[in-house]
Amino acid sequence: MVRYLVRKNRRDEFWSVIDIFTGQPAWFADIELNCLDLEEVDELIDCLNYLSAKRMGTLKQP
Repeated sequence: MVRYLVRKNRRDEFWSVIDIFTGQPAWFADIELNCLDLEEVDELIDCLNYLSAKRMGTLKQP
């Protein structure tokens, strides 16, 4: 299951990492993952979804 998605901010050219459970920007290490460039968001989503899947025991091994 994918927990984090990317969303373009409506008022500017930046992007946010969205937690699908809350519908709000995600937080990591006390930092709101909002107002980021697209490259940053792509990398963060990959990492956060990996950690979430590992934590929930749904990580598929090759």
